[in-house]
Amino acid sequence: MSDFLSNFNGDNYDRRKQEKEPREPKKEAPKKVKQEVSSEKQEKAPEPKLRSRNKTNEATIEIDPSYKKQKRKKRRWVILGAIAAVLALGVFYYQQTHVKVPNFIGKNLSDLQVWASENKIKTKIKESYDLAKDANTILAQKQKSGSRIKKGGILNVTNSLGADPKEKIPLPDFMQMNKQQVERWIKEKKADNLSLIEEYSDTIEKGRPIRFEIANAEVTPENYRRKDSAKVYFSKGKQTYQKDIKVPNFLRKPRSEVETWAKNNEINMTYEEKTSNDIPVDSIMEQSIAKDEKIAKKEKMKVTVSLGKGYVVPNFSEYNLDDASSALEGVQIQAKGIYTENLPYGQLVSQSEEAGKVLSAKDNLTIKVLYSLGQPYMKDLRGTMVEGGLQKYFHDEFQSKGANINYVIRRVDSDQPKGTVVGMSHFSDYVPLNLTVSIDISLGNLGSAPTSFPNNTNGENTGVGNEANGGNQGTPSE
Repeated sequence: MSDFLSNFNGDNYDRRKQEKEPREPKKEAPKKVKQEVSSEKQEKAPEPKLRSRNKTNEATIEIDPSYKKQKRKKRRWVILGAIAAVLALGVFYYQQTHVKVPNFIGKNLSDLQVWASENKIKTKIKESYDLAKDANTILAQKQKSGSRIKKGGILNVTNSLGADPKEKIPLPDFMQMNKQQVERWIKEKKADNLSLIEEYSDTIEKGRPIRFEIANAEVTPENYRRKDSAKVYFSKGKQTYQKDIKVPNFLRKPRSEVETWAKNNEINMTYEEKTSNDIPVDSIMEQSIAKDEKIAKKEKMKVTVSLGKGYVVPNFSEYNLDDASSALEGVQIQAKGIYTENLPYGQLVSQSEEAGKVLSAKDNLTIKVLYSLGQPYMKDLRGTMVEGGLQKYFHDEFQSKGANINYVIRRVDSDQPKGTVVGMSHFSDYVPLNLTVSIDISLGNLGSAPTSFPNNTNGENTGVGNEANGGNQGTPSE
């Protein structure tokens, strides 16, 4: 009994009660676990330690002081991250709405325009002449390189217009300079309107000037301005060509065909003309370079062109006046006799074309031949000739045959019918080529004796009619 009762005393009762009640597993305080992390990750905060007190049968939880410190630290990182995100967003927005300005000084205007178009930037361009910089070269920019400009903003630059075209630049003597010297002068003076032209020359050395020309006649080398056009021609030396042109067979081909071929191939063609009884007119008889041979441009070549049938002029001294007209068939012969003072009758005086010359259809096929009629002879016209026949007689007998023999008339009383020749200063004798004969014409008055003239073989006029006596000079006909 005592043992039984002893189970209900204070200490034993509690112990027995605990033995009867189901035992709860003993709670151990959490152990601190130290985790190794990389240098890039944060160390995790330790969990709070829990301590159990059996005395009061109540669990007491204690929080590790480092836990709160780690939590505050984490909160600060979150805030800093948010601020950084806002700043990054602001930077990103700024970068999207602004562009960095490059250095355009010294670059071409087209580079600026391409950049401005791609980045949606407007440009304001100021232009200025500048001898040192070529046209469309950026001289200055208002916004510094490396700075940023908002899209849609304006970039201010100064652009070069090159050298002033109105500036006077006196010209040197280009004819004393070679091509390289002129090129340096043009580059130095920016004289872009002064052109250098090369052309071939057979006489001037390669690289030497041939001539200088200014387009405007009013412009001189002294008042030349940069905008004026001018040209300096320089020699390229002699031009040489390859022999690659095949010569056709031109025999009996028309001249026009040769001319066309020579022009198209730039051949220096020479045309010689000869008569031919076999080759038609204007057809080729011969060629200096045989067919199928090859020649070069500008090379010389000669062809002979037919003039058709030829007519050889005879020596008309072998013919007389009557036979000369039929001496050459196909040619008109105009044979004529003329008076001469020193040549005998029938001798050849002259022929319009020399003997042996070959005439063709291209020539005037008319030959004039003159034969001598000897010295002119004055017939006695007294009593056989009337006044009305004098003009024809003197023309046909003398003037048409080269003798300058004329007459003058004096009217006299005579028993001969009116108008009859009753007196002559020269008759029945040879007379010179230049002479004036006095002739008396009867008035028809009976009983009056005619005035007679002595025969004057020296050609002197001893009785010349006058106006008071009814004198009249005969008019020669040509």
